[in-house]
Amino acid sequence: MRLRSPLKEVGEDRLVARFRELASAGLGDGILVGPGDDAAAIRIGDKRVLLLTCDMMVEEVHFRRDWASSEQIGWKALAQNLSDIAAMGGEPAFVVSSIAAPGHTDQEVVEGIARGLIACASRYGATLVGGDLVGSPGPIAVDVAVTGWVEDDLLVRRSGARPGDVVVVTGALGAAAAGLVALRRGLAEKPEAEVTRALQAHREPQPRLAEGRAIAGARRATAMMDVSDGLANDLPRLCAESGVGARLYVERIPVDPACAAVADKTSADAVALATSGGEDYELLFTCPSGAIQEIAAAVSAASGSPVTVIGEIVPGDSVTLVDARGKARSLGTGFNHFAVSRTATS
Repeated sequence: MRLRSPLKEVGEDRLVARFRELASAGLGDGILVGPGDDAAAIRIGDKRVLLLTCDMMVEEVHFRRDWASSEQIGWKALAQNLSDIAAMGGEPAFVVSSIAAPGHTDQEVVEGIARGLIACASRYGATLVGGDLVGSPGPIAVDVAVTGWVEDDLLVRRSGARPGDVVVVTGALGAAAAGLVALRRGLAEKPEAEVTRALQAHREPQPRLAEGRAIAGARRATAMMDVSDGLANDLPRLCAESGVGARLYVERIPVDPACAAVADKTSADAVALATSGGEDYELLFTCPSGAIQEIAAAVSAASGSPVTVIGEIVPGDSVTLVDARGKARSLGTGFNHFAVSRTATS
C-alpha cells in the first residue's frame, strides 16, 4: 500500500492490518488478543483476562443533534463499546470518555451526553470513572474507552471458525438501519409503532452482554463478533480471521419486523437493510451444528433472545448469499468509515 494513498481507497480493514503489523513487535506474551478483534485481551491473572476497547463518534458522521437528543448520543457512544465487550464473552467494568466541542456549544449539550453515558453504564453494570474535555473548532466528537474482563477459558475470538460450523446471529437484523431510513425520509415526525421501534433501535442500541456471556459460558462457540458495520462487512472479517469462507441463505436472515415495516413504506429492500445497514449490535457467532440447541437454550434463559442459524462455514475464502433457488445474491457492502465526507446520517 502506498503510504500517501487516501484513506477512502485504503479502507478500514487494510489500515487495521497495517496497524497490526506496526504493533506486532511490541506485543508481549501477556497480550492474548491485539489489534484486529472487537477488543484487546490482556492476561491479568491465572484465570482472568482484561478486555479493553474504544470507539469514537463524530457529529455529522455518526450522529446529528436534530435527530437524537444529547442523552441518546451519550448512550449510543457507550453502547457500541459495551457491544465489543459482549462479543468477547465479557463483563464490562470501567468507562472513560473524552468529549471535544466548540466553545459556543451549550453546556447542556455536553452535560446531556454525560448523562447518557452514565445511564448506559448504570444499565449494564459499568462505571464512568473519568475522561477529558477539550475545545475544538468542531464538530462535536465523543470518544469512549471501556475495560472489562472475562475468564481465560471463556474468551471468544473472531479466529476460531471451522468448515462445517453453522453461522448464527442473536435477535433480528435491520431495525437500526430502518430507523436511519425513517429519519432520512421524514417518517419520524408522526411515527407509527414499528417506525418508533426502528428509531429507538437506531438511537438507543442495546448491547447483547447477557447473550455474549451465555454464548461464551456454553463453551461451544468457535468464533464471535458483534454486528456493528453490517453483516455484509462483519461476517467477511470473521471469516478472514478464521481463514474460512461462508454461505448464507436469504430466507434464513432474521429481518426485524420494524425493518420490514419501514422498508414497505419506503420501497427499500428489507433484506439489504438487514445485511448491509449496520449498528444492530447483535452478536454473530459460529459453532458446531450439534451445539446450537444448547447455546440457544442458554441465551434464551439469560435474556429471552432467540438465535437463528443463517448459514454455514465452508472451506475457501468466499462469502456468498444465496436465495431459495440457490441463486447467488449480493451480500452488499456494509458501512465504509472513510468513504463519506459527511454523515452516513444525512
